[in-house]
Amino acid sequence: MIPLKRLLRGAVLFLLLCTCFLHTASAASIRITLDGKAVSFDAAPFIENDRVLVPVRGILESLGYTVQWQEDVQTVLARSEDVTISLPINSKTATVNGKSVSIDAPAKIKNERSFVPLRFLAEYSGAEVTWNGSTSTVAIQTKHDPAAQSIKDSVVYIQTNKMQGSGVILSADGIIATNFHVIEKASVAQFVFQDGSIYQGKTTVIGLSPEEDIAILKIEKNGLIPASVSTSFSVGEAVTAIGSPSGQRNKATTGVITGYDQDVISSSAVIAQGSSGGGLFNSKGQLIGMSCSFSNDQYLSIPISKVLQVPQTLSKPLIEMRNYSYTPHGPQNLRYTIKDGYAYVSWSPVYGADYYYVSISYYANGPFKRLQNKALGGEIWYWGYPQCFGITINRDHPFYLKVSAVVDGTVTAESNVLKVYTK
Repeated sequence: MIPLKRLLRGAVLFLLLCTCFLHTASAASIRITLDGKAVSFDAAPFIENDRVLVPVRGILESLGYTVQWQEDVQTVLARSEDVTISLPINSKTATVNGKSVSIDAPAKIKNERSFVPLRFLAEYSGAEVTWNGSTSTVAIQTKHDPAAQSIKDSVVYIQTNKMQGSGVILSADGIIATNFHVIEKASVAQFVFQDGSIYQGKTTVIGLSPEEDIAILKIEKNGLIPASVSTSFSVGEAVTAIGSPSGQRNKATTGVITGYDQDVISSSAVIAQGSSGGGLFNSKGQLIGMSCSFSNDQYLSIPISKVLQVPQTLSKPLIEMRNYSYTPHGPQNLRYTIKDGYAYVSWSPVYGADYYYVSISYYANGPFKRLQNKALGGEIWYWGYPQCFGITINRDHPFYLKVSAVVDGTVTAESNVLKVYTK
């Protein structure tokens, strides 16, 4: 899969503040509740550009922050146990835990009071925010979700002598799925469970699909809480990702499914380094995917159906992984879709691939020549989602494509030939 390339902002809950009815509410009529109780402020909230702005100190202190006003730089500085926010007045950029983030409405001063967009603060406070247009009420819920808490029992923190990652429990007697890259070149592993218990005994690799970045492990521990599995999902469905980003054990982020194909599920639930091998759950608490990678604000998971298809027929002690290397096969499952005069081509990613070569011919039996990537100025192509590249269709004649991967400087075998045509 795509290598984990960058640390993103800390685990946050992505929350939608519905604004479709905001224009009907007057500033004086806006009601704000926190965990079901009305919150009052020394200055009235107001609506500007379909966003609710609230007094900074009142809302932040209600959410458990300590607040400082930095007069010299006209900036609000807020701190909680896990989050530090620096919010300059009249700026659409804030800093959260040292990372710059964009906000859709700047903080501002009105009647000698500082106001801040409620949606932005809620997203970084671990709260859930909803808007009721009929009552002009913003409801903030900060209490933990019992369902989210229970599914954490099926996710485990994994620490090897090479890296830190996550895993999902598949059986009560110790079968755990994770990414291949979590155990790659490892010789020992430690597992930390939601209840705080630690296992660091015998670990056996019983299933392995390196090209798909999947590993199935067996530990000698019973009484685990396996995840309930579902293999069906749809775009727009609410999801929760649970893993251990940057070593923070079993952190949950929420979002929705933004797309999927046979290889990955894309969602807006944020993952980061250390989340690899964690779980993607639907609103019923069912495991639908295993977190694998992120890039360019895409958060990707392997569908759990692919994980379960890996044969559990090995009996390889984990220590043998320290010298394990695999010979990747050529890319699999070439396919395309046609839209607006282009064929958009995809294939299953090859784990560890540095890049790919694409070869083209106008005849099924060749000759083939490498397709030039005009954007990059050479023959190199990269895997991407939702497609790897687009190519203009020749409506008068089909054409044929083959793809090979380059892993550690070695070119793999080529894929099967893909015929591209419009009929």
